Amino acid sequence: MLGRNVMAQPSHSNNKPARRAFLVLLPIGVLGGACGNVIAAALRFLRPEHSTASEKWLEVAPLSELKGDKPISRKVVAEQTQGWARVVAEQHVYVLPAKNNQVLSAVCPHEGCEVAWTPDTGVFACPCHDSSFAADGSQINGPARRGLDPLPSRVENGMLQVQYHFFVNNTEERIRRG
Repeated sequence: MLGRNVMAQPSHSNNKPARRAFLVLLPIGVLGGACGNVIAAALRFLRPEHSTASEKWLEVAPLSELKGDKPISRKVVAEQTQGWARVVAEQHVYVLPAKNNQVLSAVCPHEGCEVAWTPDTGVFACPCHDSSFAADGSQINGPARRGLDPLPSRVENGMLQVQYHFFVNNTEERIRRG
């Protein structure tokens, strides 16, 4: 009878090592998965190649306001997607009425500082590294490797519209991001 009772009872000692291994590996797996997601998200946010601009046409100004031979500063609200984040920010542009209302980005192509039109000298001046640009946006001097970037524009119902694009800085080519 004694032999029968011993054989009939289940053996708990065989399950303990498997259960312990599972309980040790479970938090390690959860922590590893969470760390992997955080690292993947950080890499996506830090890589500028994954930045895209909206293809929307943004209103700049009515054509009746765009007169003269000097650049006119305007602001547009542009949307940019960076990784998983969507950023909506006000961007400055310059309209050149003397050049058929061509629109230029106000971002210096050297390091991305915002240029300002100086009517006294008749040039766009970058306050960061002393690049300067002519009234048509072409480069005059400084460390910038190219002139100010033109933006796609159109006229719709008497309103000048622009597609705002972000360009890669410190290059000779106009490589658009997004």
